[in-house]
Amino acid sequence: MTSRDELYGILEIGRTASVNEIKRAFRKLARRYHPDVNPGDRHAEERFKRMTEAYEILSDPVKREFYDLNGFYTEGVLEQHGSRTAWDFSFQGFDFSHSTASHFGEIFTQIFQRQTLRREPERGQDVEHHISISFEDSIRGLKTTIRVQRQRSCGICDGCGREPGSRESACMTCQGLGKTTKSKGHLQFAVACKVCGGTGRTSIPCPECAGEGRLPGTEVLDVELPPGIATGSRVRIPGKGDAGRFGGPAGDLYVVTNVGTHPFFNRVGDNIHCTIPLTVTEAALGTKVEVPTIDGPATVRIPPGTQTGQTFRLRGKGTPSLLHPGMRGDQYIEVEIRVPRIADERSKEILRELSRLNPENPRKDLWR
Repeated sequence: MTSRDELYGILEIGRTASVNEIKRAFRKLARRYHPDVNPGDRHAEERFKRMTEAYEILSDPVKREFYDLNGFYTEGVLEQHGSRTAWDFSFQGFDFSHSTASHFGEIFTQIFQRQTLRREPERGQDVEHHISISFEDSIRGLKTTIRVQRQRSCGICDGCGREPGSRESACMTCQGLGKTTKSKGHLQFAVACKVCGGTGRTSIPCPECAGEGRLPGTEVLDVELPPGIATGSRVRIPGKGDAGRFGGPAGDLYVVTNVGTHPFFNRVGDNIHCTIPLTVTEAALGTKVEVPTIDGPATVRIPPGTQTGQTFRLRGKGTPSLLHPGMRGDQYIEVEIRVPRIADERSKEILRELSRLNPENPRKDLWR
């Protein structure tokens, strides 16, 4: 094993391991070599310390990059090599003893010591699940079953991340303080301990979830989509998102719909649009026609002299409204006049006679 592989070997991972894989490996080994599991075993205690050092370096992208390039890492080496990476720290724990304005250090300490490094309950993330439904189902509503990928609370540790029956103990790295001290020149500052996450306490990780308190899984859920659902609608199911961490509540699940098209109807908001063809005779003389609606056929009266593009409205024949429960949109019917293809002389003569009886020029006002 080369020096560049040593820390990876300590954590029993490969050089290409992701941050999450590094974390899981550390927690797995911590459960095996934790001092509470091996009381009085100096070998296990030393192994645990080496694992902790390896984790602190490999879990930090900047430190890991330096280690991968050079095969070693010690505190302060980044400053010596001119690294411009920002240090991750707050004013908490600053030691201004080398400064002439030492009283400012006391002020900063008093202010920032009030901040806690302990883990607070975290709400789980919301989860989106996309589903495709037919136009008809979007009108009537739909009860269906979906399979959702989400983080679920660990059933072994009940979401706490600790092995059942085990107890917390003071973190050996920070001596229970929840923070470690870093130096930069004459300044000293405190950062959250990476081993205990700033809690000052460590415990044996749950063997099922490796200390995360939750596990990825698939859950089958019954969902009900209301009538009038549209493309892009989001139906909220409370508490069915990712499980929370450290006792936090679960997020919500949002079912996002994609509605298929219909060969005759076109939905715009809560209204439905369609186009019906008319013959020249029907448009000129007027008629009654049956028009499809989402409730079944409806009769529409076409007045004499109807023109192409003219629109008629059927009130309350649109889709159910999600914004105004109990109400519905309208259906708009646009007329399209179909001109027949004339092939026989008798029909042509009739049309010529019609033109002589109605000598109207539809273009006479175009240039006024």
